Amino acid sequence: MFIPRNQLCGIVHSGIHARVASTAVTTRHATITCLRQTHSSFHTSSGPRSSIPTSHYNPFISSNTPRHRIPGARGIITGTYPSTPLNKYNHKLITLLRDPQTCLPIFDKCREIQELNLKPDLTTYTVLLEAHERNNDLESIMRTLEEMELVGISPSISAFNIALRAAGSNGDTVMLEKITELIRKAGLQMNINSYEIIIQGLCANSELEHALDILGDMTVSVDEEGQPDENGRPTIDVRPSLQCFVPIIQLAQSLHETETAYLVLKMAEVQAGLARIPAVVYTDLMARAADDYLPAVEYCWKKGVKELGACPDEGSCMLVLNCAAHEKAPQLSAEVIQYMGENDMDFQEYHFAPLLQAFSLAGKYKSAFNVLSIMRTSGMKPTILTATSLLKVLDEQGNINDAYTCMREMHQEGKAIDVVAFNVLIEACGRAKNLTQAMSIFDAAASLSIKPDTDTYNALLTGCITDRNMSEGKNVILMMQKEGVDPNVDTYQSLITLCLTQINYEDAFMYLEEMKSHDVIPSESIYTSLVRKLARENDPRIKYAVEEMESFGYVVGPNLREYIETGGLSNLEESERRKQIRVAQRRRSSNRPHF
Repeated sequence: MFIPRNQLCGIVHSGIHARVASTAVTTRHATITCLRQTHSSFHTSSGPRSSIPTSHYNPFISSNTPRHRIPGARGIITGTYPSTPLNKYNHKLITLLRDPQTCLPIFDKCREIQELNLKPDLTTYTVLLEAHERNNDLESIMRTLEEMELVGISPSISAFNIALRAAGSNGDTVMLEKITELIRKAGLQMNINSYEIIIQGLCANSELEHALDILGDMTVSVDEEGQPDENGRPTIDVRPSLQCFVPIIQLAQSLHETETAYLVLKMAEVQAGLARIPAVVYTDLMARAADDYLPAVEYCWKKGVKELGACPDEGSCMLVLNCAAHEKAPQLSAEVIQYMGENDMDFQEYHFAPLLQAFSLAGKYKSAFNVLSIMRTSGMKPTILTATSLLKVLDEQGNINDAYTCMREMHQEGKAIDVVAFNVLIEACGRAKNLTQAMSIFDAAASLSIKPDTDTYNALLTGCITDRNMSEGKNVILMMQKEGVDPNVDTYQSLITLCLTQINYEDAFMYLEEMKSHDVIPSESIYTSLVRKLARENDPRIKYAVEEMESFGYVVGPNLREYIETGGLSNLEESERRKQIRVAQRRRSSNRPHF
């Protein structure tokens, strides 16, 4: 069938004027309105056609790797025979299409077809659609599809997929739905490529629910006769591919819908057939899920790392360790530490802290104690601060006795007990206001093959402070001196604090001077405690204490100054005192005789 020149002009309309003008930006509504117009607008050349720079090709096309359907012209349906004049032009168009950056030469070749009054076929139109896609010109793609219908060439599903890709790359979900409707009206069945494009476009526009609906339609259950399920949804005879699942998983992760991403991943393992899910999908979800969803973390660690051989970096390992610590998952913590050791990562104290926390929260005290021993044999020096998570657990009623029982069992089993574990038990007793138990555990040090250190005695002093037992505190100092254990800053601070709990607090000044004689600068908290005590006791030495505090560079803040001015009353106490004064004044005023 002969195509009039003015109709063919619409095919190459963009190519003829691609180098001489610039395209006006059209809105979504303007594009839809344009699609409703007659094809006459495509058949004129009254005005110059715009050009978008050839560098603005579709972002889905890599600059160095052609799309899979371009090499060998796969997906291009050839409707010509070697003997027809159009064949050599179509062959040239397909050759040009193999270069992912080629755009304007294709329009030039279409102009030659126009000038020779040759009838373009499906191949010609399909190549032209690809060129418009590279030019990011969705409007021209839609006009070309409409013109194909007008000249009697029905667009193939491959042609419609080009339009879907262009709409998806622009995040135009309204146009995606419109093109989908055109496919239905054409009596065509969308293929897997169509669904991949639609889902990717929806995900690019962050439409998670819509993408999930499409995925749900693809995986709808049918009866033996292939009929829709009981909900009446249409049956789609297309099995979702891995490329349908991955964008949804990634979008769900970015929207912090971790559980949804996890469920879609599990569905992908079943629905995607033989396609193996890349390990990076598991490790990415694992890192994202570490904030709030342990099941996904455990599953992705098992599948991605242990089965598929993924190699998470130290940062990812720390995310998993912290998650396992918070969620009481010591087995996962141990596996991560083992992985790090097998991959020659340098261990630091902060790597073991989550492992210790996981064992502590799970009530596995023997394992927690072993972690401290492992740290020491690995060249690290754990402290009570390292075992803070264990100390918090031991604050709970009854846990101290259970932990102490585990410690004695370990000794009977011939396992070494780290002194930090012993110190934590004593510290916990002191915080529980059970100085008697603390001293009892301390006396068992020799039977447990433990040599107390400075922190051990400091832990005992904590109990003395809680119990306000100055006599026992002095005994602790005598034991330190007898065993040749040197005090540290914490020791002096504990002693001074203990003295300040007494009616007679003169020893606090002695220990303060002794501390300074060893060239140790007292901490700000020591001076703050001393000043508060002096304020409450209305001790005139407060002036010198404040001056000395400031001489060391410590700031006497407004709260502390108010505390001094009110004679040691807190803000609440001072407010109550002033309220009582006002009440008394009103009472006296109401009792005065009136004349």
